[in-house]
Amino acid sequence: MPEARILVIGRMRSKQENYVNALKRRYDVVVVPSGRQGAELADANPPHAVVLDAISMRTPGERICRELRDALPVMPIVHLYPGPKGEIHSAADVVLFEPFTSRKLINNIERLLRFGDDKIVACGPFSINLVRRVLVAHGQESQLTPKLARLVEIFLRHPGETLDRKTLMEKVWQTDYLGDTRTLDVHIRWIREAVEAVPGKPEFLKTVRGVGYRLEIPVEEPVSVFLAEMGEPLQV
Repeated sequence: MPEARILVIGRMRSKQENYVNALKRRYDVVVVPSGRQGAELADANPPHAVVLDAISMRTPGERICRELRDALPVMPIVHLYPGPKGEIHSAADVVLFEPFTSRKLINNIERLLRFGDDKIVACGPFSINLVRRVLVAHGQESQLTPKLARLVEIFLRHPGETLDRKTLMEKVWQTDYLGDTRTLDVHIRWIREAVEAVPGKPEFLKTVRGVGYRLEIPVEEPVSVFLAEMGEPLQV
């Protein structure tokens, strides 16, 4: 895979520079000083993984981690926690306690990246990386917004099924209001621009008049790959 991009959220002091320099020897690393900036950057251009350095911020970081998880549901997160091992409430995939080595941090990132490679739904000539919200259609990559990624995921998980507008509005926009579905229509048009040779004459994403939409895949056995839930964060 290409060089992974790692987002580090924390205030850089001498101790932090050591592990950040180690990360930079293996990854494309971006550092921001706050959770808000981190969430905004990750939403605009999703990294492969996030390191939340609560140690450098002199806070447990549990609230920041929860906000990151709410904004980035499937993003791999490593939480550097400023305290002894014990009962903590972190939304991260891995929690590292002081003291830890750069090698231990990298090993855990590598483990998460291997899991992240599996967070893919594929069907026919299409696949989407749910972590990075990247759609691959006919070999071409497109960066998607969260809503577009969710909509594409639903179609790829249900090839050949007619999905009515009410279902799509509920699953993507959490509403059953059908008085104005222009937002859905606009998102469908954007998807067609990514997956169709001629968006105005769709071959794959078909309109079922008066009902909704259907993804038609010219293969006998659509392939779908899902990552199982990782459960409680690993404390190391």
